[in-house]
Amino acid sequence: MCSPPRSLYELRTCLEQSFPPSDERYGYFNLPKVVYPADPDFSSARRTTYGNTQPAVVVMAETADDVRNAVTCAAEAGYRISPRGRGHSFQALSNSNGYVVIDCSLLCKPEEFVFSHEEGDWILEGQKYIGTVYSGSGCTNAVMLAATAKEFAPEEGGLFALGACPSVGITGYLLGGGSGDVTPSTGWGSDDVLELRAVIWNGTNAEHITANKEENTDFFWASLGGGGGLGVITDIKTAIVQSPEPLPHEDRRKFLYIQNLEFHYFGEESKREGLESFRRFLYEKTEESHKFGGGGELSSQYFSLSGTYLGSADEFIESFGKNGLLQDISPFLGYHTIYQKLTSEADTVEDVCDGT
Repeated sequence: MCSPPRSLYELRTCLEQSFPPSDERYGYFNLPKVVYPADPDFSSARRTTYGNTQPAVVVMAETADDVRNAVTCAAEAGYRISPRGRGHSFQALSNSNGYVVIDCSLLCKPEEFVFSHEEGDWILEGQKYIGTVYSGSGCTNAVMLAATAKEFAPEEGGLFALGACPSVGITGYLLGGGSGDVTPSTGWGSDDVLELRAVIWNGTNAEHITANKEENTDFFWASLGGGGGLGVITDIKTAIVQSPEPLPHEDRRKFLYIQNLEFHYFGEESKREGLESFRRFLYEKTEESHKFGGGGELSSQYFSLSGTYLGSADEFIESFGKNGLLQDISPFLGYHTIYQKLTSEADTVEDVCDGT
C-alpha cells in the first residue's frame, strides 16, 4: 500500500482535534502537548543529545491513547514517525528531519510500575531471575535502577540490566541490544525483555498490541536487537536478574567500581602474556569473568580496564590475581599497584548516590 501524499494541513487539523490547544505544560522542559517549528518552544521540543534536526512536529505523549492518536494523524497525513525516549540516538533517529516525533518520556510513571517476585532459571548455569517489572517506555537507566533498589532488598541482589549513562532511555538501549557493565552476568539488554506493548499502524488504523514469545512473535523478535522502528513502544516488561552469591565469608553482596586498572608491557613477550591472560580469563573462565564488565583502552605501552565487578574487593583481587591480570609494580617506576586502583567498593545503591 502506498502512503498518501504529505499534507501539513491534514496533520495539523487531526492533531488539533486529538489534542485541543490548552495552557497546560508538560515534562522537564515545560512544553505544550504539540509543538511546531514556528512555536517559541520548538528549540526545546526538538532537543536531542546528538544531531541538529528539524522534525515536522513534536507530540508529548502521556498515555498509550496519545500515542495512538499521534500515529493515526501522522499516517493519515502521509508523515513518517520518530518515536523518542530520551533522545540519545547517535544517528538522531529519534528526531528525524520532517518526521512526526512522538516523545514518550511522559510515559515513565514509576508510581504505575508493576513488579512481580516470581523466580526462574536464567542464562548462566545456577543463575536465576528473581522478579519482573513492567514500566513505561520513556524511563531512564537511573529511574529503573532506583525503582529496582526500592522494590528488592539488598540481600536479594536484584539487577536491572542497564548501561553506563544514567540519563539514557531504556527503550533504545534494550531494543538496540543493550550492552553495559553487568551484561556479562545478566545477558544483553534484549535478553532481559520479556514482553512489549506497542502502537503499530496496520494499514488502516493504529493498533495497540502486546508482543512476547507467544503473541505477535514476529514483532517481538524483530524488535530485540534491531533497534526498533516497527512501532511505538509504550511499555516494556523486563526480568530482574539476581547478582552472584557472595563468598562464604562475605556477609552480603557487594559490587566494586574499577577505574583505569592498567597492565603495563615490558617488551613484546610481556604484551603477549598480558593480552593472552585476559583472553583466557574472558573465554575460558566464564564462571569468574561474568562478574566483570566494562570497557578498556589498548595502547602500545599498556591496556587499561574500567568497569564494575559483582563482588567484593578481596574477591576481585583473588580472581584477577590468580588469572595473571594483576601486577605489583615498584612505585619508583611511576606506576601504582592494583590496590591503589580500586576506587570504590559499595555496599548499597545509596552509597553510590552519595559518592562514597
